Amino acid sequence: MIRNLEGGTVLQGKRIFKIYIDKRYFTGRAAKWISFEDTPGLRETKKDIYGKCVPCITNLYEQLKEGRTEIDLGPALRCWKVVVVLDGMEECVDLLAELEKVTPGGIKVKGRFGSVDESKTTKVVVFNVPDAAQRNKLCKVLRDCSARVQPGAEVTFHRGCAELYHELFGDWKKWKRTAAIAKPEAVPAVIARIRKVLFWEKN
Repeated sequence: MIRNLEGGTVLQGKRIFKIYIDKRYFTGRAAKWISFEDTPGLRETKKDIYGKCVPCITNLYEQLKEGRTEIDLGPALRCWKVVVVLDGMEECVDLLAELEKVTPGGIKVKGRFGSVDESKTTKVVVFNVPDAAQRNKLCKVLRDCSARVQPGAEVTFHRGCAELYHELFGDWKKWKRTAAIAKPEAVPAVIARIRKVLFWEKN
């Protein structure tokens, strides 16, 4: 069972594989996204916010503010997301419970679940992975796990944060280190979105 714990469960000297969920899910506090990972206290997620996410979106923001039409994507090219689409938050938790059972060796499990648009009935589980090798391993495991939660559930992957990068640069399969902005008209909205994210991170 997935629990919101500060320490791992130990049996015969070995730590049992656990997935920890942000306590907001259990307290009912409203949130579009709920974080999870296999480290107590969401330590890796908190470290990534300032070590990876903020530098990545700051890199994008500064170039957009300068008015550049071609952007150095930098860290976005090295960021992989594996995505599972399910019918509601409960199924997202059920998927993590199934993943917890199989103890996916060699794969760091962390990410978030929810939706940008809270009016949608479908929700997504987004896993953050550092490279293509872990991406492929995780996709295979998730296809098996998701079939037990919702047969036919869609498992896909992409680069970068979809809500910031994909609208600007289009199909991620065609991205290069320097990418031309495909939709200039979307720049003001993306800049405003980044400002909100950075403001939230700092407070």
